[in-house]
Amino acid sequence: MAVDINWNPKHNWRMHFHLQTPTGGLTDPNGLSQLDGIYHFYHQYTPKWPAVGHGWGHWTSPDLLTWTFHGEVIRPDCELDRNGSYSGSALVKDGKLWCYYTGNVLLEGDHDYDFSGRLANENLVISEDGSTFTPKVRVLGNGGYPAYCSNHVRDPKVWEQDGAYHMLLGARTMDSRGAVLLYSSANGYEWELEGSATNREPGAFGYMWECPNVARIDGREFLFVCPQGVPKQPFKFQNIHNCGYFPVDGKLIDVMAQDPGKMDAEGPFGCFDMADFVETDYGFDFYCPQVFEDEKGRVLYVGWIGLPDIEFQYETPTREWMHTLTLPRQLSLNEAGRVCFWPVEEIEKLRHDSVAFTTEAAQGATGYVGSQTTCDMFDLTGAVGARFANGTADVLIQNIEGEGRVIIGADLELLLYGDVLELDFQSPSGRWRTNRRLRVSDLSAGRVTDLRIIVDTSVVEIYINGGEKTMTTRWYPLEVENLAVTSTFAALHTGWEMGSYKFINVG
Repeated sequence: MAVDINWNPKHNWRMHFHLQTPTGGLTDPNGLSQLDGIYHFYHQYTPKWPAVGHGWGHWTSPDLLTWTFHGEVIRPDCELDRNGSYSGSALVKDGKLWCYYTGNVLLEGDHDYDFSGRLANENLVISEDGSTFTPKVRVLGNGGYPAYCSNHVRDPKVWEQDGAYHMLLGARTMDSRGAVLLYSSANGYEWELEGSATNREPGAFGYMWECPNVARIDGREFLFVCPQGVPKQPFKFQNIHNCGYFPVDGKLIDVMAQDPGKMDAEGPFGCFDMADFVETDYGFDFYCPQVFEDEKGRVLYVGWIGLPDIEFQYETPTREWMHTLTLPRQLSLNEAGRVCFWPVEEIEKLRHDSVAFTTEAAQGATGYVGSQTTCDMFDLTGAVGARFANGTADVLIQNIEGEGRVIIGADLELLLYGDVLELDFQSPSGRWRTNRRLRVSDLSAGRVTDLRIIVDTSVVEIYINGGEKTMTTRWYPLEVENLAVTSTFAALHTGWEMGSYKFINVG
């Protein structure tokens, strides 16, 4: 049944080309895969009705542009996951999807559920169509984790390599050190610990490494993790939880297999340097990305546009629904060997006619900037602008020379000055979001050469230098149509108003 889930955008901020459930909450992407030409995107889902618990929502698409929502297809309905069917991944095996996920069980008694009282069951279900599954089977539980682990072991990432199946798990140790565990299997059911990994330094790099993923790009491997609890810095780790990757010297399975103690170790194997960790997104709303390879051989990457544990920092004011996922992003390496993130080429099919940037369409000439920025005044003399009728835009700014700024609506400003690229909210549309900063000298080029800014009603995705860094944020402007974009950059500006995904709801 086809439905319009962009209704009443002025109050619900429904989007045109990002996934959004009819009701309920969407969080971590799970089980991203492609089977027989069909893309399967799962995600953590808490439906408002029927209230059957925290599980997996399911979308399918033949082309990344037409999306069918199948509702909640994995849900907490047995003793293996009675307190939640949490994050995991999908393996295409024998023409079927083998979906692995963490089932939470909270035991009765006086427990903190961090270090006692929680069962972390790694469960397996198998499906031929992505929506109907075999009975749940536990393939790994608390007894299979090293003794140094707390009750937080989760988020299985499973793949096939060198004649065996491998599973990465995020972990928190009993002394709150973030780590990942690696298991191997010959058949996908019975798993044995291969090794572990954490940072080499004496201090912990976060208390938990969530959502581990391995990506193989142009013959090189990268370990993606979300380290929780890393202290904020002026130009790094500005969110409550953050995401990034470690470059791997060789194969990850070989590096982690050097763990000398394995199950008998007193702690995880220190084999990564904190200084090598590359943070990827510098916006307000981005977390829990997942990596997979599609049937074209592309390495794709999707994140949750949201964050956990932010209730007292800023808010998400949508009514019936909450959160969304990023556009699918293809991974590549630039000349400096940095991972770059770029919207898949299918998104360009949503572009309507180009919209010209002119001096007449620029908003204003001079004005004041909000208190969050380092500048008190800005001058728009010589600025160019464009207007987009439906609250969507895809803007390319290329061949950038020197400093400048982009103003999105009257609410959000991207400011480049000196060694800083800064994202600032200038109105309540940020819902307590304020500013984020990126040090320009941390870019491999040492300067900003190009920007791509994609706006979809209540989402802004910014791609810097071909996607070497991104800034992803929600925003909630009172006016969601007649979007104005103004730029002072001396550069080539191209813009398009965007169309919509075709949404189909059968759930």
